[in-house]
Amino acid sequence: EKTNCKISKTLVYWKYKNQNMGEYKMILEKAIVPDIKDGCPTKEDWGARRKLILNTLSEIEYGKRPAVDYAVTWKELLREPVESLHAIHMRTEITVQTSYGAISFPVTVFLPKQNRKVPAAILICSENKHAEPPHNGTVSNPTEKTFRTLFQQFGILSEDPDALIATFLKNAEKRRTCKANTLDLDTDYDTGHWPVREMLKQNFAMVGFYANDAEPDIANQFPSKLASIFGTQKQRKAHEWGILSVWAFAAQCVMDYVEQIPEIDSSQVTLAGHSRCGKVALWSGANDERFHAVMANGSGCCGASLSLGKTGENLFSIQTAFPHWFAPAFLNYACKEKELPFDQHFLLATVAPRILHIGSGSKDAWSDPEGEYFSTFLASKAWEYYMTDSTYPKMTGHFPSANEHEIAGKVGYHLREGEHLLDTFDWMCLVDHLKRQ
Repeated sequence: EKTNCKISKTLVYWKYKNQNMGEYKMILEKAIVPDIKDGCPTKEDWGARRKLILNTLSEIEYGKRPAVDYAVTWKELLREPVESLHAIHMRTEITVQTSYGAISFPVTVFLPKQNRKVPAAILICSENKHAEPPHNGTVSNPTEKTFRTLFQQFGILSEDPDALIATFLKNAEKRRTCKANTLDLDTDYDTGHWPVREMLKQNFAMVGFYANDAEPDIANQFPSKLASIFGTQKQRKAHEWGILSVWAFAAQCVMDYVEQIPEIDSSQVTLAGHSRCGKVALWSGANDERFHAVMANGSGCCGASLSLGKTGENLFSIQTAFPHWFAPAFLNYACKEKELPFDQHFLLATVAPRILHIGSGSKDAWSDPEGEYFSTFLASKAWEYYMTDSTYPKMTGHFPSANEHEIAGKVGYHLREGEHLLDTFDWMCLVDHLKRQ
């Protein structure tokens, strides 16, 4: 066989066969990589390990931005009141300039009318204003047999493969009939993905930009915008950035702008994203400590979910479909999860001591909600370095039921009833977490 996924398969089957033996023991058995605190007894030791983790993730998984000087500027294009929201609506153009050229992308802002500075959430938007081109690797008119063949080819494991295939078929039909999700950040402010009205009621400013405006998610055209002005070529170097890292950098450029908005408390800014942009929120938030909090929703494989023993999407399938998302060196680990020097809970841990909130959909088998929860649980040990009170709450290690959430100090997780989407419930769980601090 071309690949060998027997190790992951054994771990996953063991997981479900013994699901009543205790989740805490189960996850520690599954996580072969070192525990976050192994050989790292003090906060100072953790600080050094954190730098090493970020460098390793950059070298192997997400890729490094080329060392090119740059400047970020912005121009306000629109500022108008929206009386129905009791808010100010702004549209601004962000420009990034290097010696290779310049690119610009728009940012939308809604500010509640307040006499004081307010916290804000920046959404890296995974949806688009207009219908998005098909992803690389998309199969035209797939059938149930198509997906069963692909699952076998890529070693995809699922507790309920029939339900997972049904979800894929439904999504394929949606694409075929041109019912793809679109979102206008300037006008669609009552959607679950972008619930501006509800967040304004909570006295949060909302800032959003389309990831595809910074760099289009089209494999055969990458790089075409932001990455290209840093000298990135189609044939990238082994450790050079992929599009997830490009979008993470774009989010940091947006933060440069947000820091200058007088109505926003720049010390209280949350970075949020869903699905592929949930992965981006984690990577950008881990590297940029200006973000007060990070929320990743449905981020799944190479996001919040553990890679070892993962159900649904795995390293082999994600890199076959989206090789441009990662550093080229990451291809060396396709279906070789056991050989990685890290797992995704290491990434989550680097957010400490700031606020981390992870969300999942109960029916999002592709992302593996259990893998996302237990990754969060294992990562939460990093916050123990910053505890000054012995009564500081710790995560239980017990996977919650649908529509439940668990908050242990600055680490939180919620499981929304439903599929792979970002909804108002997810945002309200985040707000609840933030307001408890």
